[in-house]
Amino acid sequence: LEEFRLPKKLEGPPKYTKSVLKKGDKTNFPKKGDVVHCWYTGTLQDGTVFDTNIQTSAKKKKNAKPLSFKVGVGKVIRGWDEALLTMSKGEKARLEIEPEWAYGKKGQPDAKIPPNAKLIFEVELVDID
Repeated sequence: LEEFRLPKKLEGPPKYTKSVLKKGDKTNFPKKGDVVHCWYTGTLQDGTVFDTNIQTSAKKKKNAKPLSFKVGVGKVIRGWDEALLTMSKGEKARLEIEPEWAYGKKGQPDAKIPPNAKLIFEVELVDID
């Protein structure tokens, strides 16, 4: 069974907003299927951090690695897939992602994300392969 999706133009506006915190090189943008490497922190609207890969202790920092995944192919929530395609290498942005493009009605109980939660991420795109 194929998943039914509305054509992009009938789908309505994007379900996220992006605020650039640090400009990237404005030259190197990922394309669908590229592997991107990111540092990130995810919070709920009340500021509760539910996930991050940014380490604060010197010992952990030494072994820290950015999150790496194929972008635009459904490996992460849709808000990330769509927003990262608009970011250039080195860019840091704040993403506010509506539930429809995050974890929706179910939420993500394991990660302590409640149903219908709007998620806020600070994401830095450090490299593209």
